[in-house]
Amino acid sequence: MRDGIAMRGDWRNETIIVSLSVDGLGSRDLASLHQLLDAGEQDRAASFHFDADRHSYIAAHGLLRLFLGAWLGRSPTQLAFNAGTWGKPALVRGGAPFSISHTRGMVAVAIAPQGEVGVDVEQLCPRREPELEIADRWFSAAEVAQIAAIEAETDKRERFMRIWNLKEAVIKATGRGLSQELTGFSVTPAADDGNGPGLDCHEEWLRQAGQWQLEQWQQGEYLLAVAGINGPTTKPRHLKVTADGLAALADGVPVMA
Repeated sequence: MRDGIAMRGDWRNETIIVSLSVDGLGSRDLASLHQLLDAGEQDRAASFHFDADRHSYIAAHGLLRLFLGAWLGRSPTQLAFNAGTWGKPALVRGGAPFSISHTRGMVAVAIAPQGEVGVDVEQLCPRREPELEIADRWFSAAEVAQIAAIEAETDKRERFMRIWNLKEAVIKATGRGLSQELTGFSVTPAADDGNGPGLDCHEEWLRQAGQWQLEQWQQGEYLLAVAGINGPTTKPRHLKVTADGLAALADGVPVMA
C-alpha cells in the first residue's frame, strides 16, 4: 500500500463517508496502516488488551490519515491533530471538518467541505444485548415512545440501536460528546415510506446551530449514521472500502462510483 490515496475527480463539495470492515484485513494491511500513525497513536494502539480492539483502532486512524491526506493534498504521515474543548479531534493546520468512529469489526470516517460532521458505527446485533432500561434514562420521551410502540422484543432492540446510532452521530457533530444532554433532542430512524431519519431539537442552541442533515445505512450486521450541520445540501455519499480496495485506492483507482 502506498503512502496515500489518489482520487480522480473532485468530490470535495460533498460529505463523504468511508467505511472499512476490519475483519477482512490481513496482517500486511494492518502493518501498512500502522506505519501511517504517529508515535502517540501507535502507543495508544499498543495499549489495547484485545487484538480486535487494537486492530479497529489502527484501521480507523490509518484510514482517516489516508482519506484526509487525499482530500487535502497532504501526506498522511504529516497530518497532526489536537483536541477541542470537549475532546473532538481537529487538524492542527486546519482543513476539512471530519469525524471518526470504530467498533470491533468495522470503522468509519466522514469528511465534509464545510460545517460540522459526526459519524458513528455500531454493531446491530451486539455481543451483549443493550438494556432497554437505558432508553428510559438517557433517551427523550419521544424516543422512548418509539420503542414502547413496538411489540416484538427483537424489533424493540433494533429500534434502540438505530436511535442510539443516530444520537451518537448528532453529539459527535456538535463536538460535545456525552457532556451534551441526550434528552435535548429526538431522532427518528428512516421510515418504510422512504423518508430519511428525522431530528427534532428541543434545546434552543441546537435549533440555532444551523441546518441539520442525517443519514443512516445498514452494512451487514453494522449500522452507520452521519449527522451534518451547515454542510452540503446534497445527500452524503457512502463509500465501502475492502482490504483489496485499500491498495486500489492507493494505486489511483477512482474511489467514487
